[in-house]
Amino acid sequence: MRISYNKLWNLLNDNKMKKSDLARAAQLSEYMLARLSHNEPVGLDTMQKICKVFHCNIGDVMDMIEEEKDTED
Repeated sequence: MRISYNKLWNLLNDNKMKKSDLARAAQLSEYMLARLSHNEPVGLDTMQKICKVFHCNIGDVMDMIEEEKDTED
């Protein structure tokens, strides 16, 4: 499975926010922003901070995407 934070970036756009605005509002480090930007896993505490900023649930900011398995016939 892979992680997608596309919903988060859409929320930023809808709220006319930049990543730096989110970092300030959620008290996120540059390292955490980089991880989010690369669709890498972050801790639940980070997700809670983001959800608090947007008054939403974790499913509103990220998706878990199941990757297709290669099958050999």
